[in-house]
Amino acid sequence: MVQEFIEVEDVGTFRRVAEQSPLVIRKDPYLFAQYFSSMIFINIGKLEEKEVRRLFDLLRGKMIVVKKLVKASSISDFLKKVEEAKAQK
Repeated sequence: MVQEFIEVEDVGTFRRVAEQSPLVIRKDPYLFAQYFSSMIFINIGKLEEKEVRRLFDLLRGKMIVVKKLVKASSISDFLKKVEEAKAQK
């Protein structure tokens, strides 16, 4: 389980970690890559457009885009929260 979140600003450092991670999570403006018990992240909003494109091209096959986050303790808790959110709409 992830215990630390470590921000890096250098694209090269993030790239090296992301290459070792099985997947990269994108929740704008952040990219996350797990490395052992740490989650390394970079704020892509602070990068030049050219650097962001290079990262996206490099990590295309590993990247998943997160639409929504739901915190739940179990699948049944998750389903309950999703149904409650639907009912409120």
